[in-house]
Amino acid sequence: MADIEKALYDFLLVTRQKPKADEEKLQNGTDLEDLNIYLVSDDNWKIFFDRSFDVEQLKTHFSTLQENDRINCLKFGISCILNFVQCNFTGPDLSKEIKDYLSKDTYDTLNFAKLLSVNNEDININTRYPALLVTAKIIFEHCAVDNMINNWWYWRSILVHQEILEELSPSLLSDADRLYKHFQINPDLSINIKSSLDIEVAQLYLLFRHISKAKEHILSAIELLGIHYDLMGALGKRTKFQEREIAQLSLKVTVTEKDIITRDRGIDDIDDSDVPMDVPINDDVRLNTIEFTEDLGNLAKLGSLEQKLFVTIIKDMLISKPPDELQVEEIMPFIDAILKQKNTFAVRVVTLLLRCKLESKTRRTIERALSQSEEIIKSLLREKPVALKRITDVFGTGMPPVWKIETQYADLLLNIGLVKNALDIYLKIKLWEEVIVCYTILKLRHKAAEVILEQLKEKPTVKLWCLLGDATDDITCYVKAWELSKRRSHRAQRHWGQFLFARKQYEECIPHFEKSVSINPLQSNVWFRLGYAALQTENWQTAATAYRRYTHLEPEAFEAWNNLAQAYIKIGNKRNAHQAILEALKCNFDNWKVWENLLVISCDISNFSDVIRAYHRLLDLKEKYLNVEVLNVLVYHVCHDINDCEGLSSQRYLQKTRELLGRVTALYPNEGYVWELYANLAPAIMLKAQRLQRAYRGYTQGAWDKNPTTCQQMLYVCIKLADIVLDNEVDPKDTLINSIKLNLSSAITAIKKQDWEETRDLVEQVSVHLEKIIDKIKGYHQEKSSS
Repeated sequence: MADIEKALYDFLLVTRQKPKADEEKLQNGTDLEDLNIYLVSDDNWKIFFDRSFDVEQLKTHFSTLQENDRINCLKFGISCILNFVQCNFTGPDLSKEIKDYLSKDTYDTLNFAKLLSVNNEDININTRYPALLVTAKIIFEHCAVDNMINNWWYWRSILVHQEILEELSPSLLSDADRLYKHFQINPDLSINIKSSLDIEVAQLYLLFRHISKAKEHILSAIELLGIHYDLMGALGKRTKFQEREIAQLSLKVTVTEKDIITRDRGIDDIDDSDVPMDVPINDDVRLNTIEFTEDLGNLAKLGSLEQKLFVTIIKDMLISKPPDELQVEEIMPFIDAILKQKNTFAVRVVTLLLRCKLESKTRRTIERALSQSEEIIKSLLREKPVALKRITDVFGTGMPPVWKIETQYADLLLNIGLVKNALDIYLKIKLWEEVIVCYTILKLRHKAAEVILEQLKEKPTVKLWCLLGDATDDITCYVKAWELSKRRSHRAQRHWGQFLFARKQYEECIPHFEKSVSINPLQSNVWFRLGYAALQTENWQTAATAYRRYTHLEPEAFEAWNNLAQAYIKIGNKRNAHQAILEALKCNFDNWKVWENLLVISCDISNFSDVIRAYHRLLDLKEKYLNVEVLNVLVYHVCHDINDCEGLSSQRYLQKTRELLGRVTALYPNEGYVWELYANLAPAIMLKAQRLQRAYRGYTQGAWDKNPTTCQQMLYVCIKLADIVLDNEVDPKDTLINSIKLNLSSAITAIKKQDWEETRDLVEQVSVHLEKIIDKIKGYHQEKSSS
């Protein structure tokens, strides 16, 4: 066990701290220098170049190695990936010795960027020294020293590989799923190692937007680390001139020590100069942080592992929760909790980037987001801290590469109207799609075409041909891109489809979108547009498929869930439509139209629990809402004891239905039919009669006798009232019988004047009932006189 633990500390670097004896060595960075000896070894590289990086030949070679040679090969691979991460993710720049070594002509003999191309999608053009990642992936996959060590590093290489691709790769996701099945966790390993693995697994699945798999590992890490956290309300002030404290969200965190011996949080030696500065808010009104009335004392000291876990939780919340103000309010306490602690370089950078993303949506905080982004970019260029201090926690936080950080900064500039500043950055990192957007805003679209044509002269690519088509509106460019890819590029079909979609040629764009997602199904924006185009052309089955796939990738998308429900309804799949609407409500709980959709579809499938819930919610949102058809179905099923969607008696909803009808009649006191429905639910005969008389009064509002339909409804109420006093032992001396007699008499008199053909039979029936009521009253008086 001790040997495994030591190997994991040496090769995985799962915590920043090593045993005390190695602290000085760690701080001055000589550990990475030791590994770099393997990187600049001609013998190590010769093995790969002699075999032209052919995987099969290298596998054969690895199979002949002794254990010590395998260990040295693994160290070579670790040195490769750490240096790759340093020059593309964390900074600072590689040492002159390594840059000179990797700039030899030998490295120009192979197209390493092409070797990292997946699903016809190239790596980002800003990627430096791709040979390092190619080599590391081959070693981790095929030169096994210990299955867990190799698999873990291979997992990290997949994470890094996906980060440098511009599109999500189904092939890499398949590699990750296949690799995950081979993870064999020794139950005797420490909490540090098992929780670190859970966090890194969750990070990769979050990158691919597989929420359920990510949550499984987040929950596992929470349990392993003994963390308990809750969002709670506490009185506090958010602005400088706020006089009265109001409830603010805060985070309560407690940590249960489970394994003090192996649980190492060692980040106490982190210096503030090692990490980017937390830029304060420079605002006349807004406080830098919420000032709570009392010292809550509810935040435990969080170590590196706990901080990485919270970063992972924040990313999960960003994907799985709808993007609204509540999402921001729930996430900010987690960010504040992390930033109150000492952080490693990667934790600080990623946390600040997440905060910038949230604060870019608010006018009062966007300036801080801009300044903070500048500070992060500057920190990547500084010489300190040393590389190993920066690389720690990169994999556990999912730190993005440098150009993605610069892109986020440029996006901020564009959002506040600094188009030229943003354009300079986009040109620097060769983000041509955004370059086109900027030139379009500046009304210099021809400049975009000129820039792309220059790039095409240097090296024609599928992406450049697609972007030229976007810049010139020339559909032949997409055809050239498709042919250049040998008819295998999802990008070419996507841009082609988007060109047609923008011109509302929905029928024509559908085949291109379908072809694109058949090649790469992880394109959420293409699924969404495919669904919309299918809705517009009434291709309901395609719409349902497209929106269903989109919601797998973007589970918080309210509009997609709503449209998915619509498509399901059109194809007659009402139960799935019901589930889709429930998901839509999770994303937007206050949209009355979605509640109305839920009301109707729940009624159609006899889910009366949701019918009642939806009706009450509609009354809350709209104050007044009336849907007589739904109420009629609900009352009919409850009164006739018809089974609901679960096969259970609808009688169990009797009390809740009474409460609902009571609320509706209070809002609509003159709606006769609602009172008639309410009367059917009355527990006592006299109460039923009173409600029917309210229905009578409701029907007799205005010129009711001029409408034959209203007259018919009125006569049916009269018959029900007559049945109550004739078929039940109602005392003839009760005022009710005289009141009902007057109701019937007035109705007959008014309707006879109109002489509607539709009402003649009903008038005759009511007249017969009226005569019986008169006879009953007369009989009572005669009996009373004779006595």
